[in-house]
Amino acid sequence: MKNIYLKRCIGLLSLLLIIPVWVYAQNVTVKGTVKDSNGESMPGVNVLQAGTTNGIITDVEGNYQLNVPSNAKLIFSFIGYVTQTVPVAGKTTLNIVMKEDAQALEEVVVVGYGTMKKSDIAGSVASVDRESMMRKAPTNIAQGLQGAAPGVMVTMQDGAPDANAAVRIRGVATINGKADPLYVVDGIQVGTNANFVNPSDIESIEVLKDASATAIYGSAGANGVIMITTKHGTKGHSSVTITADFGLQTLPNKLDVCSVDQYASNIRTARANDGVGLWNEVWSEKYDGKRKFTDWQDVMTRSSWKQNYNISTSGGSDKTQYNASVGFLRNDGVVINTQYQRITARANVKSQINKYLEFGADVSYVHTDSHGSNNSIGNFGNLSSLRDFAFMCPSMDFVTRGDATYDGVPAGAHISPNVVNPDGTFGEVLGGKDTNDGFWGTIIGNMYAKQMELQGRNRNNRALASAYLTITPLKGLSWKTLVSYSYYSGSSNNFSGGIKRFNYYNGQAIDVTKGTNAYVNPSNDNDYSFSIGNNDGQTLSIQNTLTYGWKNDIHDLTLMLGNEVSRYYGQWTSAGSRGFWSKDNRDVGLTTKPETLSGSGALNLESRGISYFGRASYSLLNRYILTATIRRDGSSNFGAGNRWGTFPSAALAWRISEEGFMKNQDVVSNLKLRLGWGQTGNSGGATDLSVVGLTTQNVKYSFYNSGQGMGKYNGMTFDTGYYAKLVDTNLKWETNEQMNIGLDASFLQGDLNLTMDYFIRTSKDLLLYRQVRPSTGFSDVYTNYGEIENKGFEFSLAYNKRLNKDWSINATLTGSTLKNKVKKMGEPLYNTNSDSSGRGTEDGSNTGAVGAADGYHWGNHSICKEGYAVGSFYGYRVIGIYKSKEDLEKYPRYSADTQIGDYIFADLNDDKVIDAKDMDILGDGFPALNYGLNLGANYKNWDFSVYLYGVSGQKIFSYSAMRLSNMFASDDGCAPNILKESAAAAYHPENNPNGTLSRLSFLDKNNNMRASDMWIKNGDFLRVSNIQIGYTLPKNLVKKASIQSARVYLSIQNLATISGYNKYGDPECGQGSVLYTGLDTGRYPMPRTYTLGFNVQF
Repeated sequence: MKNIYLKRCIGLLSLLLIIPVWVYAQNVTVKGTVKDSNGESMPGVNVLQAGTTNGIITDVEGNYQLNVPSNAKLIFSFIGYVTQTVPVAGKTTLNIVMKEDAQALEEVVVVGYGTMKKSDIAGSVASVDRESMMRKAPTNIAQGLQGAAPGVMVTMQDGAPDANAAVRIRGVATINGKADPLYVVDGIQVGTNANFVNPSDIESIEVLKDASATAIYGSAGANGVIMITTKHGTKGHSSVTITADFGLQTLPNKLDVCSVDQYASNIRTARANDGVGLWNEVWSEKYDGKRKFTDWQDVMTRSSWKQNYNISTSGGSDKTQYNASVGFLRNDGVVINTQYQRITARANVKSQINKYLEFGADVSYVHTDSHGSNNSIGNFGNLSSLRDFAFMCPSMDFVTRGDATYDGVPAGAHISPNVVNPDGTFGEVLGGKDTNDGFWGTIIGNMYAKQMELQGRNRNNRALASAYLTITPLKGLSWKTLVSYSYYSGSSNNFSGGIKRFNYYNGQAIDVTKGTNAYVNPSNDNDYSFSIGNNDGQTLSIQNTLTYGWKNDIHDLTLMLGNEVSRYYGQWTSAGSRGFWSKDNRDVGLTTKPETLSGSGALNLESRGISYFGRASYSLLNRYILTATIRRDGSSNFGAGNRWGTFPSAALAWRISEEGFMKNQDVVSNLKLRLGWGQTGNSGGATDLSVVGLTTQNVKYSFYNSGQGMGKYNGMTFDTGYYAKLVDTNLKWETNEQMNIGLDASFLQGDLNLTMDYFIRTSKDLLLYRQVRPSTGFSDVYTNYGEIENKGFEFSLAYNKRLNKDWSINATLTGSTLKNKVKKMGEPLYNTNSDSSGRGTEDGSNTGAVGAADGYHWGNHSICKEGYAVGSFYGYRVIGIYKSKEDLEKYPRYSADTQIGDYIFADLNDDKVIDAKDMDILGDGFPALNYGLNLGANYKNWDFSVYLYGVSGQKIFSYSAMRLSNMFASDDGCAPNILKESAAAAYHPENNPNGTLSRLSFLDKNNNMRASDMWIKNGDFLRVSNIQIGYTLPKNLVKKASIQSARVYLSIQNLATISGYNKYGDPECGQGSVLYTGLDTGRYPMPRTYTLGFNVQF
């Protein structure tokens, strides 16, 4: 018995010793290749051990290798292909052929409050190719969208480090409201600016264009909707991705202005034409070759660095996926002392808790910090416009005059100020009697010093947090609640002045503030200026949606009902003053000039909104599709009687390619006809304009006093109140109605895809100011009146083809046409760029001169009138140049001072007087066609792409061309330098009797520089926006460092712009306001950027 027991114990012990070996022996290394049905290798396929997070993705050759138990099952998945589960069964090699999934190939796109199969879309929805977008290395969303979708026109407002862009979807359909689209990020409405989203965090972008697609967002969707979905991780694959870009920015070209001696000759000619002598002897011929030349375009610009870093991690299991990222961008602008920084952070997670519950949460934060660039586009003297640099007087030299002393310097001395002195101080041009003719009025001075003095900063913070819970109690039925909170805060401070200036004479530093009649820019030690502003706001939103879906082989029905409530609360303050004794002061109250102290602000800014909406989508036999939506919005911006607006839509689609008669052909693989109609709304910036307000400003009553009579002042006055404005208490929503007909087609087995749309978009009940009878006591009232129509055609043609194992090519051409017209207006609306009210007067008395000083007679250069485009160009027509006394007698003259060599302005009403009644509509800035072309090719590990963008049929109302064409100085005190071409074209009775431009003049008594068709220029251009070449390192080279993939690339942004407008500046000019489309007032130069970057995934 003992022997038997001993044998059993030994056997059991041996078995226990063998089990670990046996278990270990069950782990095998499985490897293989994944290909498609055509035998092509498939990179990026997810290979996951079932029930675990153990997984990998296939490399560029489709190969994989994974260590798993011998009895494990491997799951192979890839978008657009049937997921396969394959038992290992002890095998060490598994080669897989992936089969296309007909249903998975039905691309899913994000729409309002849900998703839909692309084949079921009946409205006009464009998907942006993320990979192509990222090849442009965009620093914000707008840059990535340019040319990426038909019907979407993106105009970069300038090239500043913190530049914004004007985004227009299917034109402009408002006057006083905003024309920017709504951005929706992960289902949350974030307003009309999404630059806080790091492009590297984006998974997909859809653009909802027609009303049948946007009506689900009601009043917010009037100008289109851009749906952004951020990355949320993938099942069974964890990774860390690092991306870094290093860019060198340069000024691509300069404006070809006159040299200093040419400028001196122009000064002499202009003074002689005006019948006056030189203000300062420095411009006489005796000083030719002796003046110090200052090229302000070189002085004010630089080569600068741009850096962009992003780190992200993502992954997850079958149930939970996550993605987290941080990013840092620093852009040192090409203009000196300008910079922009952005820090972003984002974390997204979603989890399928069980078959009934899904939970997700997103948190994001962005901080921006900028300084040095002036956001007032085109304002004269904003120190960041290339035009301002070009026309600045090319020398600060002057000669001291006999009736002035200058810190002991004798009369007749030639002073040549430095921009920067050897000791680091700044030189200065003098004013007063010693000024040179280039700075003869108000002092512009040393532009470099002014820019370097700027110490202001603009800081913004934005946080967005959201969480959702989806309950699926029954198959096809789900309830989703999404709660979001957004917080924004901004602060700005501007500090300038105070750097003392010195010039040098005979090697000695001399104080520019000392001397008789020596007057300089008041930037002395006790005249610092300081301003500060703060604002913040927060929005809480709650969405609830109930969705039901049911389908069989014949019917496919989806119903959705929902509601959304939101509340915004905000405040702002600002204050400023000047006259500080110390540059270290940061208290606006500690000023030596209390009369300059100002402050303003607003508290308890609040608005509330509530909405109810629904959508029904039905498909019959996967051929006939109907989609209908309705939304009812309530807003506190309107009076009680009109706070609610209802916005319906409907769309039909016919999938012709699914009909029986299309089955026996292989030319067309997809053909769908779409028809849509819908209404959206626009609040038009109504805010509190429907609320009656009272004021006590400048109103006093005097009372009768015995012996003095009624109305005589008796020492007793009492303040009283009266209506501050005439109010229409029945203000209501602008209504935007749109019709769309579209066609989607695929050819060559899906390699060639075509999308076309034609639309008519009409906006009614515009919110605008209308004149009223004088008997009311007011001049105008903000009310509903007017109608605008936009019509256009848009298309997208894309070709993608894998030629063989090594080669693949792709090309996408997008384009859109647009015709904008005011259909109903009543009396015209006149506008001036600097007129903050948006209202002008028919006689042009509202003369803001597009942000410059008064005197240029550009008042009311923009007009809205029936039969013409919104913000059409408005001015005089030039029919020639007075070249003889006979011409002066034959044609009406603007004034008695009009001379030979001045422009002849058309007397349109034939009353023999040139005045505002002769102003005419001169065109508009809407391009007839804007287009984009994306070309790409891949060869083995190499990839190449080029992106071109352009417009055709664009006119530019060029304030820049005017300023670069004559010497007129007005009151801004800077007699401008002009283009060499302009100097050569200026009329002169002896030297250039065939000149095409008016005579050179400082005084311009004929107002030759006024807004006229002389400054309407052809703005067509084609820009090579981005060109990039990349190389993906071989897998066998990087796997030793545990790297899944690595790619390096070189790119050039803004390589070339082909345009006849280049001599005046960049033809891609945008103002942001709908009233000034195509107006060029000068802007921060657009840099050319050479970028080296890499992307590494672990």
